Amino acid sequence: MKLFFGGLLAAILAACTPASEKTETAQDDALSKDSVVVVPEVLPAAPVPKDTLLDNLARFVAGMPQLDSNSFTVLQSDPYWQEYKTAMDKSWDKMFETRLSKITGWRDSTLAKQNDTLPLFYPFSGPDFLHANYLYPHTATYVLAALEPIAAVPQLDTLPLAVRDKFLDTLGASLRDIFQKSYFITKHMKADLKQVKGVLPPLYFFIARSGHEFISQTLITLDAEGLEKEVPAKQLHWQKTPGVKLVIRNLATQQVKTVYYFSISISNAGLTERPEFVTFVTQHAPFNTFVKSASYLMHNTYFTSIKELILNHTENLFQDDTGIPYKDFKKNLGFEVQFYGEYVKPVKDFGDARYQADLDSAFKASTTRQVLPFSLGYHWGSAKQHYILVRKSKVKPIL
Repeated sequence: MKLFFGGLLAAILAACTPASEKTETAQDDALSKDSVVVVPEVLPAAPVPKDTLLDNLARFVAGMPQLDSNSFTVLQSDPYWQEYKTAMDKSWDKMFETRLSKITGWRDSTLAKQNDTLPLFYPFSGPDFLHANYLYPHTATYVLAALEPIAAVPQLDTLPLAVRDKFLDTLGASLRDIFQKSYFITKHMKADLKQVKGVLPPLYFFIARSGHEFISQTLITLDAEGLEKEVPAKQLHWQKTPGVKLVIRNLATQQVKTVYYFSISISNAGLTERPEFVTFVTQHAPFNTFVKSASYLMHNTYFTSIKELILNHTENLFQDDTGIPYKDFKKNLGFEVQFYGEYVKPVKDFGDARYQADLDSAFKASTTRQVLPFSLGYHWGSAKQHYILVRKSKVKPIL
């Protein structure tokens, strides 16, 4: 912007200078103190309009009252929607008090100091925009990737009452795990998403409830160069890299954000089949990465490609022990590791095989380890929880 206005002012000065003076020296060209230059008024950019129909639908799905009279207004009198709204309000308020408010305070003193405006990459995310937003509210681009499918949301305002109530009942049930435990359980999601038709309803819920409105939604795929290409809804399931692009706006700050979700496998085989996704993610580098409740998949030999993508292009990685193994960071001058909370063994579902003795020792030996005031991950039933913040080191490795 400074260059633009500098160029504008220079053009105005040139236009105001007589032709005979334009060959004089720079000092002769300078305007006198009495000269007056009239700079045209620069009007602020017109606000980006929101997609009112999409925003109305999202508010209804989120159990939030409509902002004006529309096709959903009368549906809010449905006793079941009223019960749904009450239940969602209660669950949200409890989650905010016990988890989200604590994340907010901790984040502002920690992650906000680590270039948190970079794009955020969130692999193994499911439709969890919720925690991505609360940990990284200042970023303008979120890239989520997981197996859960994308499908068009039914026209809820035209569905029969019983079908609409069943939809809300299923959506509320699908959110139970993230309300209580902070993560989606895969087997629950497989059953629940058959009823709510994919990840869009929970995405709508989290985006609306976290204080955003919807500007647009586009179903996309990626071409060979990693560039997004719009596709019709009926053709989305034909695509090798199906995705959705949601452009939203924070109501408090007016910041416009873009949320990408890709329904793909990010195993080695999955990424080999989809080099365009790797290109797309790389085009957003450098980025921050967030990993939680990832089932220790990157501990396996068939998830090394996604691990390398993260290690090569991430500025700051915030993860629990289910992400990249600690052995990939220790004694590596390319990374600095900050420890938070208290390391505990993996929950019984994963057994002792995923226990990391070196990570346990590092937590105990760390003299800079800090408190983690919230629970986020598999150890939701315990006060003991841990995360590490891995940063690209400013120390150059010895070659």
